[in-house]
Amino acid sequence: MTLLNMSADECKLFMDKLFNVCIPKHVTAFDLSEEERKGSYWLGTDTLDSMLHGGLHAGSLTEFAGPSGVGKTQWCLYIAILTVIAKRDSSNNITTMYIDTETAFRPERIVEIISNKYPEHTTEISKYLSKIYLYQPKTVSSLTEILESLEVIAVEKDVGLLIVDSIASLARKEITSSSSLSNIARTNQLASWAAKLKCLAQQLNICVVVTNQVTTQVAKKELHVTEEIHSLDEEDGELHTGSRERTFSRHVTPALGNTWTHCVNTRFILQFKDSKTRQLIIAKSPIAPFATFNYTIGERGINIEEHEGFYSYSGSDPGLHKIKVQQGIIL
Repeated sequence: MTLLNMSADECKLFMDKLFNVCIPKHVTAFDLSEEERKGSYWLGTDTLDSMLHGGLHAGSLTEFAGPSGVGKTQWCLYIAILTVIAKRDSSNNITTMYIDTETAFRPERIVEIISNKYPEHTTEISKYLSKIYLYQPKTVSSLTEILESLEVIAVEKDVGLLIVDSIASLARKEITSSSSLSNIARTNQLASWAAKLKCLAQQLNICVVVTNQVTTQVAKKELHVTEEIHSLDEEDGELHTGSRERTFSRHVTPALGNTWTHCVNTRFILQFKDSKTRQLIIAKSPIAPFATFNYTIGERGINIEEHEGFYSYSGSDPGLHKIKVQQGIIL
């Protein structure tokens, strides 16, 4: 009342208006379904897109995690091309914001994919390239500044897809010490980035795709006796029960720890199958079952093969039906 020079009744009306603006509006399940359908980004194969109920969704954070050379950047370029070329709504001129922290973005690769996959669009390649806005931050602070300014830019440029390749690179380069203070600093920085990315995805209804590296974790197992035979030494009277050893198990997991893991809505694990074929694994999804897809990388970008097995929901039966399970996949 003092600051705004208002009466008590005027302040009450003013506060009521603020509450009406700030309180989230309710939506029906039908409205949400229609919004997700319009804001979906297809990945180019009917089986995978159907399993994901339309592909990648606006308002969500999707992660591609895998070792070096498995094709994370190729997936980013491929998704960027599908986004700017796809004509889901002729009145909507969708653009892509691409944040490249590893200087791996190559426009000539985009030209190659479009020329081979969409030869009918060859004459419009320059138009599609102009729909991809590229940032290449070199430091943690520069990436933070870009994320802080993206809200206004995304609205001005009608951005439908935001790609960050990769989210782990700068954090691991600049904060390399193993001290507890460095770990806390990295955790806080990642939490800040994750909050900003999720905020951008939800408030602007855009799809956010990030790539992440993987790391090997070593887990200790219990001590065990290596020999079952017990023997009594007659000279010193001692009982020998065999040697004891502690074993270790190794497993590969996405980098950046639990703080980042819980911020991701959908996670795809990429791994090598053989010298030419890779695999995409749906490891985490609120709507899709666990499944694996083989893919190769070529002149047309990502070539996704039909999957060999998965768990699927039946449209006529609300129960979960086991169709077939891909064997030999270890996460």
